[in-house]
Amino acid sequence: MPLELPFFLAGLFCLGCLFIITLYGLIKPGQAGRGKLLLDPDRLPDGVLISGINGKVLAANAIAQRLITNFDPSHDISKLFDGWHRELGDRAQADQVVEAVLASPDIQFSEMLNLKDGRVIERNTRPLDDDGRRIWFLRDITHVQQANNDSAMHQSMVEADAARTAELAEQLYHAKAELEAKQAELRRLANTDSLTGLLNRRRFTARGEETVSAAIDTEIWVIMMDIDHFKRINDTYGHAAGDVAIRDFAGIINNSVSDHGFVGRMGGEEFAAILPGSNMHAAIRLAEDIRRQTAKHQTKWEDEKFRFTTSIGVAQWQPEEITIEPALDRADQALYSAKAYGRNRVVGFEYATA
Repeated sequence: MPLELPFFLAGLFCLGCLFIITLYGLIKPGQAGRGKLLLDPDRLPDGVLISGINGKVLAANAIAQRLITNFDPSHDISKLFDGWHRELGDRAQADQVVEAVLASPDIQFSEMLNLKDGRVIERNTRPLDDDGRRIWFLRDITHVQQANNDSAMHQSMVEADAARTAELAEQLYHAKAELEAKQAELRRLANTDSLTGLLNRRRFTARGEETVSAAIDTEIWVIMMDIDHFKRINDTYGHAAGDVAIRDFAGIINNSVSDHGFVGRMGGEEFAAILPGSNMHAAIRLAEDIRRQTAKHQTKWEDEKFRFTTSIGVAQWQPEEITIEPALDRADQALYSAKAYGRNRVVGFEYATA
C-alpha cells in the first residue's frame, strides 16, 4: 500500500472530527482554525453576568437577559437587579447585600430571592480576577422549590444536580477560611438594624415565631413602644439628632429587657419586645421602667440637650394563636390607646379595650 494513503485517511478522519465538534457547538465557529477552545456563554444552562469594579455590566449571556426584569445593558449591577428587588417583601436587605458585595472585591456570596410573582431566583457571585471583575450566576430554581412537595420529583432533581452541588461544595470548602469574617458581616447585616444594633423587623418576627413554636404551658407577653412627638425632634434639632434619640431609646429598652426577652426595631421610632415566660405584672412593671427611664433621660446632640417620652402598649399572646402577629397587633392597638390618653404612659390591651 502506498505510504501517502494512511496519511490521507488520517487527515480525512481529523477533518471529520473537527466538523462534528464544530457542528455541536463545542468550538465556536471561526476559532477552530486558530486552535482556541472558547466556551460559548449562550450555551450555559444558567444566566451569567460579568461586572467591573464599579458595578458596570461588561457582559451578559442570553439567559441572564431573559431572566432579569427589563434588562438594560447600560444599567449598572445595582440598577439591573432593581426589578427583582422591587418584587421582594423586604428589598432593603437585598440592596444592602449587593452594596456589601460590590464594596468587597474578593467576597463570594450566594442567596435566594423569593419574588412576589412566585419565582425563586438563585444568585451566586464570586470574583473573576484581580482587576475587580466579578461573575454572577443567575438561576431560576422555582421548579426546585415546587418539587419539594413531590418526593419522587425532588429525588430526580437532586440526582440531576449532584455534580453541580459537588462542584459548588468544593469551591465553598476551599474559600471558607478566607470568607468567614465577611460572611459573618453579611449575616449581621441580614439580621440587625444598622442604626441601633438591635434585631431588625424580619429577624425579630422570625424569633417571635420560634418562641411561639417552642411555647409549652408558658405565657408570652409583647410590648410595643415608640417615641412621642418624634417628628417634633427632627423638625427642631434635625434628623441627625433624631437618630441619636433613636439610639438612646434603643439602649434604654435593651438594658431594661436584658435577659427577660429580646428587642427589635420595627421601623422608624417604633420598637417591640417579646418576653417569654413572663406574666402580666412583670410585663407591665418592665414597661413602666422603660417609660420612667426614657422620661428622665437627657439626649445630647452637639450643643443641644433635649428630653422625650414614650407611649407603650402591652399585650399577651394567646395559646390558641399559631403566630406572634396577633399579639403584636394587640400591643400596637394598646400603644395607640396610650397616645390617645395623652402619651407618656403604659396601656395594657385588656385595659385599652375595656
